[in-house]
Amino acid sequence: MTLSKCLKLSMILLFVLILCTACQSNKEQGTSGYISLNELESLADKGAALNWSDFDKYPYEDIGSGVYIRRYPIEGEQQLLVRGRSLEKPPEQISIVDQKGEEQDILLCVNLTCR
Repeated sequence: MTLSKCLKLSMILLFVLILCTACQSNKEQGTSGYISLNELESLADKGAALNWSDFDKYPYEDIGSGVYIRRYPIEGEQQLLVRGRSLEKPPEQISIVDQKGEEQDILLCVNLTCR
């Protein structure tokens, strides 16, 4: 193999390596796109001490209008709704929603009137 062919092959391999590295996900190790039941249990154990930052590592959809409502996917195709009027204060209500959209369990209710 000539020097120019080795150089070309090395450049192609370097380019492929850079491309593969750039395509890697930036997710934290251990997150899978949803909150596992074990992680949910750990969050629930914090109770009223939960903050918005406790959910930073999980992907969410912002569905609030005028208030903060974040929808997090959880294991078992359910969702976790975290609600509050300010990101500077702890969430006011956290509940689990089933596949039909019905609230199954209220994990935390601080300032809102809960059912």
